Amino acid sequence: MREHRERLRVPVLVGVGQAFDIHAGRLRQAPRWMREHGLEWLFRLAAEPSRLWRRYLVYNSEFVFSALAEILGVRKFE
Repeated sequence: MREHRERLRVPVLVGVGQAFDIHAGRLRQAPRWMREHGLEWLFRLAAEPSRLWRRYLVYNSEFVFSALAEILGVRKFE
């Protein structure tokens, strides 16, 4: 979406993730207990590790460290 946003010329882009694939029956959804405990990301990572490992392990870690840095007053993000 980010890569093509200028070419699309629309006011809003909404990412729905894998919702269409789940509803179309192409992908399985995580078991209810995993969804209820916030572990759907782990189910998706196990199902598609080569596609999702960087998103979940690298980028999410960067976010957590950045959030902690701001909470602790080490760095201010605008």
